[in-house]
Amino acid sequence: MWFDKLLYPFKVATAWVMVRLHDVFVFLGMDDGSGPAWVLSIIGLTIIVRILIFPLFFKQIKASRGMQAIQPEMKKIQDKYKGKKDPASRQKMSEEMMALYKEHGTSPYSSCLPILAQMPIFFALFRVLASTSQIAAGTYNYKSLGPLTASKAAEIEGSTLFGAPLSASFPTAPDLQAKIIIVVMIVAMVITQFITMRQLTMKNMPESAKDPSNPMMRSQQMMMYTMPLIIGFSGFFFQTGVLIYWFTTNLWTMGQQFWTIAQMPTPGSDAYQKLMNKRRGDYIEWARPVFEEHDASMKNIDEDDAQAREDLIKSTLKTVKKRASKQKVPTKFPAEVTPEQQLAAYRELAYSEWDGLPDERWTKKFDKSRRQATESNERVQPKRLTKRERQARDAAIRRREERERQIAARKNELSPEELERRREERRAQRREAARKKKEDKDKRDRKKKQ
Repeated sequence: MWFDKLLYPFKVATAWVMVRLHDVFVFLGMDDGSGPAWVLSIIGLTIIVRILIFPLFFKQIKASRGMQAIQPEMKKIQDKYKGKKDPASRQKMSEEMMALYKEHGTSPYSSCLPILAQMPIFFALFRVLASTSQIAAGTYNYKSLGPLTASKAAEIEGSTLFGAPLSASFPTAPDLQAKIIIVVMIVAMVITQFITMRQLTMKNMPESAKDPSNPMMRSQQMMMYTMPLIIGFSGFFFQTGVLIYWFTTNLWTMGQQFWTIAQMPTPGSDAYQKLMNKRRGDYIEWARPVFEEHDASMKNIDEDDAQAREDLIKSTLKTVKKRASKQKVPTKFPAEVTPEQQLAAYRELAYSEWDGLPDERWTKKFDKSRRQATESNERVQPKRLTKRERQARDAAIRRREERERQIAARKNELSPEELERRREERRAQRREAARKKKEDKDKRDRKKKQ
C-alpha cells in the first residue's frame, strides 16, 4: 500500500519511541510485557511530539493575533468588492488580501501548523497499531518495524485500557465493556476538543473580532461546533491507542492555552483586561507607599544638598526596579534616560490608568522622545563645523561663484537675438520631452486595459 510506504519512516520513528519509553517504564519498576507501561508509552509519545512542535505553537499564537488585528482592514476590502462576482474583481480582491497578509506577516494557514506537524505521527501511530497483529503473527511485510519485534507487538496486542485493547476500535472491540470504554474515550476527546477551540474563540479574542458580521468570527464559531463532531464520528474507527494519543494532545493543548491566556492574552480581549487590572492593582499596592516614603524623605533634605537628593533617587529607583521586575514591568531604559526620569516613569504607572501592559515598548518610548528632542534641537541650533568642514564649505562657495561669473560673461558676449534663439531651443526641448512622456503614459494605460 503506497500510503504505508510513504509513512514507513514515521512508523519506524513512532515504534522506536514507544518501545524505548516502554523500556524506561520497565526500568523504573513497572511490569514487563503486556500492561500499563504500553499505555504510558503512548502518552509519553504524545508529550514528546508536543514538546518538539512547541515553537510552532508560538507561531500559531502570532498568526492568530495577526489575523485578528487585520480584521477591520480585511472587512474594508470585502465591502469594497461586495456584489462583484466577475473573475477580475475576485482576483483583485484576492491580491489585496494577500498583500495585507504579507504586510502584517501573518497567514490564515499559520494557525494550522501544530495540527499539520503532528498529523504524520498520528497516522503513523494508527498504522502501527493496525499492524501489531500481523507483526506478532509474522505475516507483516517486514520481520519487524524498527525495534518493534514480534514479541513486542504481541505485548501491545495484549495491553488494554480498562479492558479495551490498545489496537482495537469500536467495530472490532471484543466485548461490551471494551465498547463502553471506547465510547467514553470518544466523548472525552470531543469535549476536550470543544473546550480547546472555545478557549481561543471566546476568551482570547478582542471585542472587535467578536462582531457577528466578522467573517473570521463566523468561521471560527462554525469550526468550534462542527470540528468536534467530525472528530467524534471519526473516533469510532480509531484504535484505543489513537484515542489515548488524541485525548492527551487535547489535554496538553488545553494546558498550553490556559497558560497563554493567563500570561500572554491577546490585546483587547477580556483576558488581557483582566490581567492588566490585576497587575496594575498589585503594582499600585506596593508602589504608592514607596513613592510616598520617597517624597517624605525628599522634604527633609536641604534643597542645596544635590548629592543627598541624587543618592535618595538612586536608592528609591533600585527598590522600585527590584519590585517591578517581579511583576514583569521592564527595568531596562536607554542609557541616556536619567535616574530621575526613570523614577518619574514608574511614578506615572502608580498614579495613572494603564492603556496596556508595560513592556519593552514602554521603555523604548523614552529613547524615541529623546531622539525627537535631539533632532528638534539640531534644527534650531546649527551644527558646529570643524576646520576641515569649514574649508570644504568655503571652497564650494568659491567654485559656485566662479561658475556664475563665467555664465554671466558668456551671456554678455552673445547678441540679444542669439540669447532668444537659445531660449526658444530649450523651450522646444522641454515641450518634446513632455510630449514623449505623455505618449509613454498613454501606451501603458492601453496595455493595462487590454
